[in-house]
Amino acid sequence: MGRQAQLVTLRQDGETTGSTPRRRYASPLMADRKNRILSEAQKLLDEAGVDGFTIRELSRRAGVAQRTLYNVFGSKEEIVASAIELHFQGLVASMALPVGGELDQMIDRGAAIVEWVIRLRRYASAMVGVFFAPNADPRIHESLVRVWRSGVGAWFHSERGRGELVRMSPGQREALAAIILNTGYANIGDWTAGRISEAEFRRRTRVNLLLICRGYLRPKARARADALIAETYGPASEGGPLTGL
Repeated sequence: MGRQAQLVTLRQDGETTGSTPRRRYASPLMADRKNRILSEAQKLLDEAGVDGFTIRELSRRAGVAQRTLYNVFGSKEEIVASAIELHFQGLVASMALPVGGELDQMIDRGAAIVEWVIRLRRYASAMVGVFFAPNADPRIHESLVRVWRSGVGAWFHSERGRGELVRMSPGQREALAAIILNTGYANIGDWTAGRISEAEFRRRTRVNLLLICRGYLRPKARARADALIAETYGPASEGGPLTGL
């Protein structure tokens, strides 16, 4: 018997014993149970945020033992991370976001995601809190990075997006993406904290993204970015918020 088999003994009901929990379930019953748990986890996150999210309450809502939750997912952090990603993936599928790689489509995709954030303010607040928390579990933080990559970040990995950006090394591209990612979550934080209005949240998200990318765009794409910025806030010559930048 191999080491993994020695550490883990599968029960007939799909649960495990031993020091290494397994989270793969082939039966429809177990798949349905996992989906029900994640559905309730999404609702609990929306209502209570990450700080108020407890395994005890999730166990009560999902109608499963706390031990089962750990057997299926391994930890509270994995449940939270899985719930965030699944929730966002479902929204992306239902929203029919623009899928092209051009700058305009990237902006439209970001605008659609902003509307989702506005509809789910408490959920968004919880995500921001985790993203900037110094002691946040790396698994949850990484799930938020993947959420961004499947949204606005998809442009960076598209053929058209790479063509609109100047030549950069993979490391430079990742550094630029990280700046955009952090700025995006910071804008969400300002809005959920009440420091900016919904209208300003929409404008700032759009313009911050364009301003960060502007210096790395090829001439044609840069001209389009300038036009989009002027369309959002007005030309600098008119004394708008961007005067002097």
